[in-house]
Amino acid sequence: MPPLPRLTVEAIEDLAKQLRFAPKHALLRDLARTESLVDDIDPEQDYPEDFVVFRVTGYRKDLSGSAMISGQDLLGELAALAEHLSAAAKISIHDVAGALAPEDLCSRWSVSRKTLERYRKKGLLSRRVIGPSGRPRVVFTTDAVKSFESRHPDVLRSASSFTRLDDDTREKVIELAREVASTGKTLNQAALKVSEEIGRGHETVRQILRKHDQESDDPIFEESGPLTPKQRRFAYRAWRRSIEPGEIAERLGKPRPAVQRVTADERAAVLRELLPAIRDGLDTAPDEVGVESQFAREGIGHPGPTGLADLLALSRAVTVMPPVEEKARAKIYVALRARSASAIEGLEAHGVHAPDVDRIETDLRWAARIKAELVRSQLPNILRTIESRLGHEAEAVGGSKLRAMMGSLMRATCTAIDRHHPSTGGRLAAPVSLACDKAMRDMMQRLSIKPMSQAQPGRARRVIGSSERIADFTQRICTWQPTIEPDIRLRRGLDSLSEDHAELLRLRFGLAPTAAGHPLTLAELAHRLGSRPLHVARSERAAIRNAIAAVRQPSQ
Repeated sequence: MPPLPRLTVEAIEDLAKQLRFAPKHALLRDLARTESLVDDIDPEQDYPEDFVVFRVTGYRKDLSGSAMISGQDLLGELAALAEHLSAAAKISIHDVAGALAPEDLCSRWSVSRKTLERYRKKGLLSRRVIGPSGRPRVVFTTDAVKSFESRHPDVLRSASSFTRLDDDTREKVIELAREVASTGKTLNQAALKVSEEIGRGHETVRQILRKHDQESDDPIFEESGPLTPKQRRFAYRAWRRSIEPGEIAERLGKPRPAVQRVTADERAAVLRELLPAIRDGLDTAPDEVGVESQFAREGIGHPGPTGLADLLALSRAVTVMPPVEEKARAKIYVALRARSASAIEGLEAHGVHAPDVDRIETDLRWAARIKAELVRSQLPNILRTIESRLGHEAEAVGGSKLRAMMGSLMRATCTAIDRHHPSTGGRLAAPVSLACDKAMRDMMQRLSIKPMSQAQPGRARRVIGSSERIADFTQRICTWQPTIEPDIRLRRGLDSLSEDHAELLRLRFGLAPTAAGHPLTLAELAHRLGSRPLHVARSERAAIRNAIAAVRQPSQ
């Protein structure tokens, strides 16, 4: 069974997510309203998003700055929404009287399955129901079929009178394509031009040309096959380095869209590998309402110290996080992980939609920023455990051993936070202290360190100097950070960028407390900047390259 159709209008996508948890009777009511709304949509008019929400749910929602949707686009969105609602309602096929299977409707209208899919973009509504075998299947109600027939009689008449191309027409298509190919056009571009000239469908002509080149000893176009695994890995690594997609495509000798599709698939594959780590310790599918609270947005994104002395000073200066804030942040961290895990499981095996991957990656960065504040709040517990076990100040063991201890206890703290269930109550201090105490015992045994009572007396007190460097702990507290976060040098290069580029990267990755309050997807960032995602992505890549280059450049 193919995946549910993708919703491309944000307001309708949000509506589908909200309604999927509604009781069955409410879903059936909203489904009926959706099917009724199709008959009232004029493809030539525009409709506000809040109007659509009201017609489907019966509730008026004040969408500030409600965007307009063209009638033609809305018809396709309503068809997709109807399938989402019917899937959520888990309707039995026995409850849909006179249901027509896709093959039955193809026979009724004398069209192909691909043509039927195109009609769904014009407002042909289907329902996803549970078949006799218990598996989901798509059917069309009698009312939906009659509604489409009344609205598109000319389209159906033209389709039913369609005739296949004869051999002479096929030869003409190939002859015309050779002429167009001599001007440097690609197969797809040539198919478009030839289809306009002979009055047949673009896809029909494209398939004729593709089949010809696959079977002929004298192909018209020099088109390469799919990317090899090695090329796919190269494309992904180049994308990670913010190289322009056009340059990657040119290097591989592949079309740019093919490279972009492969990159999205490779990103999705990385997320699937991370899924066990993301789900580790999750007890339930928590409520996502907390994601909208102030603690999800305020005071996150601060960097961590990069000097050991600074980390010790921070550990002694941090105040206890209020219980309400700690519990809220812990719930938000769990909710973001759960939302990401659910979205990863819903990704298609191939042909992944890049914005879907971007949403998941952004949520995971957001979760890492929340976790960083939880770890920061536990720094006093970490230092207290070290000094309690040693029997003296932490500085006395020296920089190298103290770095190892802090690192080990930090990892224990991260594990305790990952497995903490905020829904059951209790503060983080208890599981963190237990985990840190065990880690400290192991470290003392490994480093052959004895407590003060067994150590040699009379040693001079050591001082941790400024030369003792450490990694920023906020960049290494989640398993997924090495593969979805930008280059760790990026933060250091922000000061060398123009303010516009620096602010763009701060907003995109949540590298400091920002007006947005959390990392943003490309679509969210484009909306905030009043631009298009394509343009923002290009600016993001350029800013990243400039920041990394500034860090690499030796100081004058």
